Amino acid sequence: MNKVKKDKFERKNSPHFNVLDALIILLVILVIVGIYFRYNIIDFINNAQNKKDYAISYTVKDIRYTTNNYVHVGDTLYFADSGDAFGALLNCEPNNQEPWNKAPASQHFTLSSGDVVEAFYPNDESRIDAKGRLLCEGYYSEDGGFLLDGDTYIAPGQTISVRTELVSFVINITAIELYEGQ
Repeated sequence: MNKVKKDKFERKNSPHFNVLDALIILLVILVIVGIYFRYNIIDFINNAQNKKDYAISYTVKDIRYTTNNYVHVGDTLYFADSGDAFGALLNCEPNNQEPWNKAPASQHFTLSSGDVVEAFYPNDESRIDAKGRLLCEGYYSEDGGFLLDGDTYIAPGQTISVRTELVSFVINITAIELYEGQ
C-alpha cells in the first residue's frame, strides 16, 4: 500500500471536527429535548395531577329487557369502535347493586308462603329504556369540556356506542359530576 502524503495546503483546507463543533451539536440536541419536555412531559404531568374520578350518568334507549342480565356493577365498559376502556359500571343509585334500572316485571306471583315472585318474559313491553352511571377518570379542560383520561372529549347529550365483554349498546350521556364514592 502506498501512502500518499498530503501537503500542508491540502491538510489545512480539509474539515476538522473539534470541541467547538461537539458543543454546538450538544447545544442543539439540548434545545430539542427542552422543547419536547416543555410541550409534552410537563403537560402530561400537569394533566395527570388534575385527573379525578367522575360519575357519568347515561340513558340507554330501546334495549331488550334481558340485557340487564349481562351487565353487572364493576364491569368495564369499552368504546365499541376503538376498544379503549371507557370506565367501570357503577350502581344506578346509591345503596343499589344494579348497574341500571331493571325492566319492570311482566307478572307477579304470590306463593303459598306469602312470598312474591316476579316473572320476566317477552310481552308487548319486551324493549325497555334504562339509566345508569359509569365511573371514569378525567378532568375539565380550560375550555370547559370534559376530557376522559385527558384526551377523549365527552359531553352531556353525546351518543356513544359501547360494549362490555358480553353485550353492546348505545348510551346517551346525561350528566358528568365529580364522583363522591356512592
